[in-house]
Amino acid sequence: MDTPTAKSTPTKSATPTPTPSPSASPAKSGRVETFGPAPTGPEAAAVRAFVTRYVSTVNKAIENGDVSRLRPMYTSGCLDCVQLVASIRSTYSGGGKFVGGLYTQNHVEVFSESGGTYMVRVRSLSTAWKQYNSSGTVTNQGPAERVTYSYGVRKISGNWQLTAGGKSQ
Repeated sequence: MDTPTAKSTPTKSATPTPTPSPSASPAKSGRVETFGPAPTGPEAAAVRAFVTRYVSTVNKAIENGDVSRLRPMYTSGCLDCVQLVASIRSTYSGGGKFVGGLYTQNHVEVFSESGGTYMVRVRSLSTAWKQYNSSGTVTNQGPAERVTYSYGVRKISGNWQLTAGGKSQ
């Protein structure tokens, strides 16, 4: 998920790109549908629950600056996750804070699986936000906006982790 500071200066993220399956069929002229039916069952439900918990944990970290519960939830391959934690840690350790910027009205969709990696799309409403420095001055801010993120999620050493992801265009 983007940090509130990243919203005003979007960057291209390493978003996982699924490989078309042999059963790909044209959905519209010039467009190829790359996914079969969405995964179902207990594994897909566990992935959905994990990503829902991740979003909730992000919101708590934005509110209080404690990123300790986020770190075990992603690998270093999830560059947006790494940047998010760095921004929150930097803001709060410098005496600043975020107000707002929380992800609400979340819709988590597991839409593909290949080789044990599940692809997940999260659609949210990010609330309006302000970033304050240690003297209480607003240093950055942004409006409420609808956002969509895509993540790769995989079970590693018995735990679900985000392995890649970022804001979808």
